Amino acid sequence: MCLATAYWSAKNDQPILRDIALMEVKGEDVHLQSLFGEQEVVRGRVTEVDFEESKIILERQPAAEDSNG
Repeated sequence: MCLATAYWSAKNDQPILRDIALMEVKGEDVHLQSLFGEQEVVRGRVTEVDFEESKIILERQPAAEDSNG
């Protein structure tokens, strides 16, 4: 079985999370969960899903500006 690995860019070799079994996009957050129950919630957007290479490429999104100004 070949599950996906998430990265911040196609050139980055440091994974965010490996063996991803579930990915949910909720607003500006991407929720990732591995087959082993590990979870990561990251602020970003999905830019590419490569099924042949089992890669998910994400792009960082800046934190929302504080509107107290």
